Amino acid sequence: MRELTLGEVADNVEDDPTTLKSQFCNIYQRVSVSISTYHNSLQLLLRDARSASYMNAQFYAVLVNDPDQFLTKAESLHVETYEKLCQQFKGQFLRVKDTNIAKAISEVAKQYRITQIVIGESQQFRWKLLRGALTQQLVGSLKHVDLHIIATEKSQ
Repeated sequence: MRELTLGEVADNVEDDPTTLKSQFCNIYQRVSVSISTYHNSLQLLLRDARSASYMNAQFYAVLVNDPDQFLTKAESLHVETYEKLCQQFKGQFLRVKDTNIAKAISEVAKQYRITQIVIGESQQFRWKLLRGALTQQLVGSLKHVDLHIIATEKSQ
């Protein structure tokens, strides 16, 4: 009975955030996983979609890619697979074109009121170079958002 009551209160507060004095109200968890065109993103997507399901959280898969860069056929197939899997997990697939990965992820987090961001260790060269900077930029630009960095298999 207690859980039902708390759920009802959370629904009411979420529907009408003016009932609280803060500008943003994150009663429900919203999980965003940042993926790339590499096959190791599949493991990350599946893992975090399941985690979001266990938490009864809204789930988002975010792909940030450079608007000036064209995807290879293999990369396009990976993206297509990720999008279908995201839909199967009742998540939302967001494809953002931007050269600044941290800014794009941060903007998505603010727009969708994300509470947890998951980033996988990437083998992509620019991510390898920017991994520390990316993490620091995200931590600096987001408030009240948990940032998880997950080790993934090395790509072949």
